[in-house]
Parts: sequence; C-alpha cells; structure tokens
Amino acid sequence: MVTIDALQGEVDARFGRLGLPSWADPHPDRRPHDDEYSRLTDPGRHVVVHERARVWAQVLRDRLGARVDRLPAEPMTVAHGQRYGFDRGVRVMSSRPGTLPLLLLERDGRDRPGDAPLPVLVLAVARTDVTLAQWPDCGCDACDSGSADLLEAVDGSVREVVGGPCVVLQGPGWGGRWVPNGGSAYSRGAERHEFRALMEVCRRLAAGEDVAPPDGTKAFVGRSWLG
Repeated sequence: MVTIDALQGEVDARFGRLGLPSWADPHPDRRPHDDEYSRLTDPGRHVVVHERARVWAQVLRDRLGARVDRLPAEPMTVAHGQRYGFDRGVRVMSSRPGTLPLLLLERDGRDRPGDAPLPVLVLAVARTDVTLAQWPDCGCDACDSGSADLLEAVDGSVREVVGGPCVVLQGPGWGGRWVPNGGSAYSRGAERHEFRALMEVCRRLAAGEDVAPPDGTKAFVGRSWLG
C-alpha cells in the first residue's frame, strides 16, 4: 500500500528537481519592522505554491491513479467576507468511494492594475467555494516566514485530505474542518457555534454516524484515498 509519507517523499524529490527559488525566514528572531507591512519585495517567488500544487497533482495521478481535470477560470467575487475565484485550477479525484475531490486553484493576485502578480494557491474540496486554506495568507514582507514554512503548510493540508478522514462544515459566513489530530473553525459573521460541539459533530460524521450538523450547514465527509 502506498503511504502518505511515500507520496510526500515523491513530491519532495520531484519538486527539488525544478530548481525553484527558496528563501529563509527574514525575521526568525525579531518582530517585523513597521515598514515591512506595506512592502512586497519579490512577489514572483511565491510561484513555489503553484508549482508545489502541480507536483502534488502529478504524484497523486501517477502513484494513486487519481484523475486530474482542468477547471475553467472563475471571476473574483466576495461573499460573507470571503474572496472566491481563480485564474487556473485542477480537480484531483480518487477512484476510492467516499473520498473528497481535491481542488487546487491558482490566482494571480493584484491589488492594482499594473502591479506584479502575487501567486496565490487556494485549496478547496468538492466545490470551488468550499475552501480550506490559501497561501500566502498575505504576501507582505512582514508576514513572510520563508519558503519552507509555506510549502510545509501546503503539504499539510493536502496530506489531511488525501490521508483522511477529513470533515468540512460550511455555513453562511462560517466553517469548520476536522481531522483525527485536530481541527479548526472560523466565523466572518454574526453566527457563532461552540467549537467543541462542532468538532464532535465532525468526529461522529467521520465515524459514519447519522448526526445532523447545525441548520443551514453543508457537511462534506472524506475517507482516505489510501488503501
């Protein structure tokens, strides 16, 4: 059986052969200076997140037989304080029953016309609006923690979906995610839910129990892609 660590090793090896830029945390032992919050020194180097996602898609196809389909671009929109839309993307689907499709969505972010694009990767499951994370979070020099930290975050989220089980809850302006070793939740509106109660619902859904999430909530339950 292919393990998640074996997949990670293959991703590391293939990615290493691309010769892409890497950089250290520019402030490992100090607080960022005030002017770093308004500075974006080299946005183009963040292309590493796009390339990392492409390598993951290739490895999942080659090692697990996953299907990889290109997605048409979607225009940028904002709903419940969350930005949606992308310039390029793929849907990666396992043939194993009960698994969640993994969506790797690329943006060329610009604050103003004429700005150099900031490569952004959005990870979603099942649908393009069921987003789990995006990288970089900001892109400014102050928020930069180095390329290794960035790639580790991408890898960790892909591993959670592929390794499974993974449960995602999506409500109006809020959401939650559960995996066996932890979970997270966010709210961008007035609606609030008790974190432990949400995680318990997710855990029970992952176990196959017939449990109802909060009213108006969509639940996405994914099994492991691995045998």
